[in-house]
Amino acid sequence: MSESARKPPYDATRIEPERQAAWADRGDYEAPAPPPEGEHGVYVKSSSPFTSGNLHMGHVRDYTIGDAYARFQRARGRSVLMGFGFDAFGLPAELAAIERQIPAAEWVEQCGERMLVQMKRLGYSFDYDRVFYSSDEGQYRWSQWLFLTLHEMGLIYLDDTTVDWCDTCQTTLATIQVEEGGTCWRCHNEVRLIRRPTWFLKITPYLEENDANMALLERQPWDELALSTQRYILGRSDGVEFDLAGPSGPLTVFTPHADHAGLASFVLLSPRHPQVEEWVGEGTVREELEQLRSGGWERSARDAKAVPVVDTGRGVPGPDGEDLPVLVSPLVDARFGPTAALGIPAVDEADRDIAQRFPDRINVDGPKTQAGLEKSAHRHEEAEDAPPSAPVDGAVGAKRYRANDFSISRQRSWGTPIPIVHCPDCGPVPVPKADLPVVLPRDLVATGEGNPLAERPDFVDVDCPRCGTAAKRETDTLDCHFDALFLWVPATLPPEDRATQMFTHPESRKWLPAERQVAGGDSGGFVFDQRVVTKALRDHGEFAYMTDGEPFAGVLFHEMVIADGRKMSKHLGNVVDPDALVEQFGADTVRVAVLWAAGPAKTLNWSDAAIRFANKFLRGFWTYAHDRFVELDVARHDPEKAAETEPQREKLRGWCENGLSRIAADTADLQMHKSIRNLTRLFERIQQFEQQLKKRGQLDKADAEALVAAILLLARALQPFAPHTAEAILIDSGRFTSDDLPGVWPDAVDMPVAADDIPAVL
Repeated sequence: MSESARKPPYDATRIEPERQAAWADRGDYEAPAPPPEGEHGVYVKSSSPFTSGNLHMGHVRDYTIGDAYARFQRARGRSVLMGFGFDAFGLPAELAAIERQIPAAEWVEQCGERMLVQMKRLGYSFDYDRVFYSSDEGQYRWSQWLFLTLHEMGLIYLDDTTVDWCDTCQTTLATIQVEEGGTCWRCHNEVRLIRRPTWFLKITPYLEENDANMALLERQPWDELALSTQRYILGRSDGVEFDLAGPSGPLTVFTPHADHAGLASFVLLSPRHPQVEEWVGEGTVREELEQLRSGGWERSARDAKAVPVVDTGRGVPGPDGEDLPVLVSPLVDARFGPTAALGIPAVDEADRDIAQRFPDRINVDGPKTQAGLEKSAHRHEEAEDAPPSAPVDGAVGAKRYRANDFSISRQRSWGTPIPIVHCPDCGPVPVPKADLPVVLPRDLVATGEGNPLAERPDFVDVDCPRCGTAAKRETDTLDCHFDALFLWVPATLPPEDRATQMFTHPESRKWLPAERQVAGGDSGGFVFDQRVVTKALRDHGEFAYMTDGEPFAGVLFHEMVIADGRKMSKHLGNVVDPDALVEQFGADTVRVAVLWAAGPAKTLNWSDAAIRFANKFLRGFWTYAHDRFVELDVARHDPEKAAETEPQREKLRGWCENGLSRIAADTADLQMHKSIRNLTRLFERIQQFEQQLKKRGQLDKADAEALVAAILLLARALQPFAPHTAEAILIDSGRFTSDDLPGVWPDAVDMPVAADDIPAVL
């Protein structure tokens, strides 16, 4: 081979398409056969993007981390599945389709195809044959099956709730469609709040288990950001509870201030408390409660000073015997869930804000009994310095959770049809599972006005499945959050089997729970509810093999990518286009840059410095490697000289051993920024070895061989991060063919040190 052929320039536009074609030919992307009995495969689940628009830099960060981990585990000889699917339903796609006046299905297909091209161009090793869209009939059929199954288990129910409504457009609006000032995004007329029937997912039965399992997750590879989001969503408060004498039985009250329970000044009830009706008569109080429930104050309420509070005008004997006013407010839901909480202004700022709004009813300093007045006299200015009260008789340790049931139905047309028929005689009737899917008209063109599904007789008019009477289908659709409850499942089984075995396929048992979930830091709610549904399906039988009810053995949440210190936005003009970066610098440069720029727990403030660093490193390593391949061919071997430099070669092997160990440990922990730094440090060590020996003159062939061996070890370690460049270097060395790759994770023990190791074959 000529010297020019052995020293080709670094050209990503040539290298990357060649390697991607080779990966496709080799079948690198295909899901491997499930591992043997007793072994568990590595399933890497990346986030499912909304299928509206193109990939952005946040997606690039997400998928590059996951792909590097998957490639690393393949190199270690493990069976790896990179799963991916599109979260294709939902408001973003519907709004984009409305703007273009095309069916949302058409828009989603365009965006999905475009995103897949971008992913392949970046070299992500997803099994593209297993890619799915949540908007496919074969996929959302299982969303409907899950709805019916959870409904049978009593975990889905219909209740009234408040929604934003535009009288002009005759439609409900999502929160983000309500402009500042309370006007409609489309017609700019005033929006009002109305109550309407809404479907809810009941998660409360699994809150305690999700809480108890936190200890398990802390022992597993869940990063702190992922753990903290689960704790925050759970919203656990520890304290005490005890009973007070209510009008028709005991009222159990809770406080997180166990040492100050005797200083209670009032009781705050959740509007959803099961006993709230006992405290509300007719007349003004009833009207105020209904106004509160309808959300009349909701938009302006931001803190305890503005949150709506209804005074029932009634009281209950407190721990000191003094009558405690009973109030009703959603503030208690936001703090402790649908419970009854003690108001203790002496130690709680939010309670003090409420108490100050009712000076004639509530004593801010505590009960007005003699004991309470004595305590108040000793109260310090700072709330937390208030002296403890005497223990309350009957008080026992207790906990409350802020997390609660949430609505899953939306008044939008681009979503999974809810499999319910409303019969005038039978009421809401579930569609038989054998009749699924209830098909969404794919030619539906939403306008933003009214309810398009309700205006389609071919969809809405149906006979009742129970009695045969003419009835109407539910025209709300499922929120895309509901579809996401099982988006981690479909990739674990062959596409041809999804129609019949989505939750029961034996192959899934080899991949679930997923070894790693990689997602943005805003995915905590999705993961929390996925954990709930896994436990429900475990109890139902489908996921009985996941005994702890956890879908992910490890989770990494990364922070967002920003530019110029601000969130990327077209409006701000600071959006970074990954396509333009790939076109100019190549996929590997973008991959290395996004990994090197910041650790996953830190916000990535994008700058040109990251691209410059990554491109300089890859070009430098490429040129250095090819130059040394040529130099090795002409190097001469002197056994005596080689013996003298053996200690230096041994030192080089030690550097390689240490560097590879660090890179492997960091990559296993998904700390890819550290992996890149250790790769660059090892490259510096390799160059240092050569510089030290060249001070003595020309390298001996043994030294040149050791140098090339170190370069090839580094190239193999680089494969998870810059796979195109690394493979091309290995092939250009003449010691590997395309069929030999991607190969196994490197080990410095392969490196020649003794003079009689020459020539070495890696």
